Amino acid sequence: MIRLEILIKSLLCIILVFMTVSCVSIQKSLDTYSLNRNKKGILKNFTPGDVVTLENYIDSFDLERLTKVAPDSTPIKTEPLLNWHIKSKVPLNYEKWLFKSDFFKNKTPGDAVFYVFKQQPFVGSNVVLFVPGFGVSDFAFGFIKKFFTAEIEAGYNIVMYIPPYHMDRQKKGESPGNGLVTASPLNTVQIMINSVKELRMVYSYLIAEGADSIGGWGGSMGGALTLMLQSLEELDHLALMIPVLDWNTFITPEEIFPRYEKEGFSRETIHKAYLLISPVSYPLTIQPERVQIEAALYDQLNPVDIIRLYAENNGIKNFHTYKTGHAAILLDKKIYRDYSLFLKGL
Repeated sequence: MIRLEILIKSLLCIILVFMTVSCVSIQKSLDTYSLNRNKKGILKNFTPGDVVTLENYIDSFDLERLTKVAPDSTPIKTEPLLNWHIKSKVPLNYEKWLFKSDFFKNKTPGDAVFYVFKQQPFVGSNVVLFVPGFGVSDFAFGFIKKFFTAEIEAGYNIVMYIPPYHMDRQKKGESPGNGLVTASPLNTVQIMINSVKELRMVYSYLIAEGADSIGGWGGSMGGALTLMLQSLEELDHLALMIPVLDWNTFITPEEIFPRYEKEGFSRETIHKAYLLISPVSYPLTIQPERVQIEAALYDQLNPVDIIRLYAENNGIKNFHTYKTGHAAILLDKKIYRDYSLFLKGL
């Protein structure tokens, strides 16, 4: 059986060929494939959990309380980062930080992992907390490093979050992200909430290390996480690429609801659960002129109209759209240029 990552690589290569003729159908097809993958992941082992437990969680939910970390949060382990090295005009120190994850404990995906690209001591420095999205892998590095180059040239240190069930945190032989989206809304919500807590851990540590400012970059699912983070901590700026603003737009396809209803879950309960991890539920605390959004016109997972409306409602003028889909946006060279210009304009 062909692994998901290999299939995605093949499809991306096909898209790269067709992008020169603006093949919209190919762009949308890859997004549709992702939607079907989410649906299959939910239906594969349909164990949605207990509805009363979910309702109680919703009723008692407090983002600040659930993500609160000790002020002296420090890595439990620091080691050299042997991969993900980039060509740079300035010398870089590469490190891997591990923080203890209370939620995952000793099971996969295990402790929180961060890749660190440091061009200067953290004391008095500016940092970008880089939070990628679902499916990030070593293959994606070929594109992500272009964002890193822009950040390094702008003088930033970079701390990249490794999401649960990805790379260092995925089971051997599994595809990136496998295990993150399940039939249990509570499980998915708790994983995302714990991810925000892990981000607060490293944020607290960076502040303790003397960082002058911390900005953020969030892609897709990472966009949701960074927007939740900025509602709790002070971020200097925030760049968002195809951000997930409302998890209800793609995680609960219409044809799945009957299965939930048979188990006693109402649509309203599921909707409320996913709103807990949706940025539309939280205020934007960053000055709008220090926020950039890059959206895909043919996005089938995060419709561009929803993202555009969010930008308008929050006064975000630095809003760009690209003739691409959700899964193929990294292939558009303009996103890196626009991001670089955004950093230089801060």
